[in-house]
Amino acid sequence: TVDHGVVVLATGGHEHRPDGYLLGKNKKVLTQQELEKRLAGKARNRAPDSVVMIQCAGSRGDDLNYCSKVCCNHAVKNALQIKEINPDAQVIVLYRDMRTYGYAEDAYREARLKGVVFIPYDLECKPEVYEAGRRLHVKFFDSLLQEEVDMTPDLVALSVGIVPDGTEELSKLLKAPLTDDRFFLEAHVKLRPVELPVDGVYVCGLAHAPKPVDETIAQAQAAAAKAAMPLVKGSVSVDPIVSKVDEDKCIGCGICVSLCPFAAIEMIKVGKKRKARTISASCKACGICASHCPTFAISMGGFTNEQIISQIEAFGQVTEQETAEV
Repeated sequence: TVDHGVVVLATGGHEHRPDGYLLGKNKKVLTQQELEKRLAGKARNRAPDSVVMIQCAGSRGDDLNYCSKVCCNHAVKNALQIKEINPDAQVIVLYRDMRTYGYAEDAYREARLKGVVFIPYDLECKPEVYEAGRRLHVKFFDSLLQEEVDMTPDLVALSVGIVPDGTEELSKLLKAPLTDDRFFLEAHVKLRPVELPVDGVYVCGLAHAPKPVDETIAQAQAAAAKAAMPLVKGSVSVDPIVSKVDEDKCIGCGICVSLCPFAAIEMIKVGKKRKARTISASCKACGICASHCPTFAISMGGFTNEQIISQIEAFGQVTEQETAEV
């Protein structure tokens, strides 16, 4: 165990490797990251004569349901690099939606001016990559020509998505919720950005969602600033409405510990017996522990069993009076 005051989650991510498109089966089929390494390596002075780039390969409805926000920028960047090395190269980008937002729009316009061809495709009619003999083929439907086009490019570059690293293990350890896509879920996107529902835990970068470098840096700065606040103060304010354990009633069964979604209850030794104890700084007053305690040893601040029973009885008395009047 490590004693700590705050946790900043910045676990990063890695590129997704989709099935299909002959990725991993044909050396001429690369991801954009692999193409970038090739253009920056030994092949930096010679670019292929023809390249087909396929956007959203395995993303937005296939293996991954989300847009990774960097794929279109990456494709345009590599297309410009190819054109710089070999101005006569034929570069075709097959896309569903070009999302080069912000200043990246300038790079997109530059790519079009330099002869990069952008052709849209529909989700129902995705490009097909196959081998015929020793040639690599890409078949797609051109909506402008209203006919199928079959090309034999030198390379096929796939724009694949980003998947998070290690979030499921950390989620179980910290009791922090995840989205359906296995990224950490913020407490509130507008009111509590970069904060998780668990106090003292902050998130930034690819642990939160796919994003370009500039957005990652801005979010990392926000997370660092938020994390510094309790460290500078040296203490945190605790919500008055938290669960309380009556040690006399507690039998030490541990049901509350296993059910608490925020790891806000721990088992301690009181004499020779095990007893539950609430960690006030972590408790969110959800009431799950109180509702499942078999001996009613746990109550919520401001919502004790006596208060709730009194409310129920008062409601019943009012109902009886109203019925009699009717």
